[in-house]
Amino acid sequence: MSLLKEYDTNTVDVAEGLSWGGLTMPFVMQQKEGSCFSVIEYSPYEKDLLSKPLKTPAFCRGWGIWSELQHTRSGDRHFFVLFWNPFTEKHHPQILNTLGVTVEKQNFLPYFAQEAQEVLREIQTVTEARLLEYQDLMDFLSFTLSMGENRAEMPYIPLYMDALLSQDIDFQFTDNDLYVNGKRVAILTLPSLPDASELIRHVGKIPFRYVRRMLFFSEAETKTELKRYAGKWCPLRKTMRERILEGIPSELNGYCYNGFLFHLEESMDEEFCDDVRDFLTERQLPFLFETFNLKDIWWGSLPGMYLANITPPLLGLPSVESMLCHREAVREGERQHRFKHLLDAMEQDKPDKKGADLEYVSDGSISS
Repeated sequence: MSLLKEYDTNTVDVAEGLSWGGLTMPFVMQQKEGSCFSVIEYSPYEKDLLSKPLKTPAFCRGWGIWSELQHTRSGDRHFFVLFWNPFTEKHHPQILNTLGVTVEKQNFLPYFAQEAQEVLREIQTVTEARLLEYQDLMDFLSFTLSMGENRAEMPYIPLYMDALLSQDIDFQFTDNDLYVNGKRVAILTLPSLPDASELIRHVGKIPFRYVRRMLFFSEAETKTELKRYAGKWCPLRKTMRERILEGIPSELNGYCYNGFLFHLEESMDEEFCDDVRDFLTERQLPFLFETFNLKDIWWGSLPGMYLANITPPLLGLPSVESMLCHREAVREGERQHRFKHLLDAMEQDKPDKKGADLEYVSDGSISS
């Protein structure tokens, strides 16, 4: 399935709609149509100008990532989902969308496992991380469906995950709403990819999922898609069109989604949504509580459900770190201690002549 197709959001049988098949390796979920994904749990880490950058693979069409924060009153857990849908042709022995290597069709699973382990090792250079296996992977997926209210035990043969993980959860689909175990699913979309740390603290009294997803395009695919999508914009003002699309392509390019999912009791539904609206309006952040597209976005928020919520235009991000959660900056004293080696080097490089143009100040910045 090398093309993205419209996803059917009208189904009321969640097991039928889910692509999850079975664990064909301890940390790999193989889906019913042939795609697969792995889940890495990681600890948020501090990111600043001197932090080691993560290497970004040359992702192309068929690859994707979900970044998810699962919040409960007992704490937060952060996850990074690596997804791959291998593209094949009937008379071609190799897979068409690997990350720069030649892979035979029958070796797609070991190859993906190798790529997942490589991503894990790269994340481990900056923070603690692990690949979820067996029951831990099932618990993660159970939370995405029920917000932690239901849990399924892993069977001896870990197959039919679509039915197993959804069978004890009460799903009710209406025209523009979805209810899970009697609670209405509210979806808050933040299209501008803002720093969500304040909002996370503000809504922290109830469980939620904060999901970011990107379905990738290569640089060449990005240019083709942009030409198709925006080719007729400002036909007499080519410079204006270029300014609108400035920053695309970037290191990572693709269809991106960013939003929060809540399961709300009827007694708190209206009051909670009004409070969030006031909070975001006060900070002048664009937002949307979804209605018509709610079910499509909910399906697309679930790991591996790449056929749902396919919404252009493309977005360009500087690195894979843009999709991860980071800790707030360290205190000033700790920062100065971390940067002491840099300050010492800068001190040695000070110009000796009197009245130098540059002055090195104690916090590591440079003033004129």
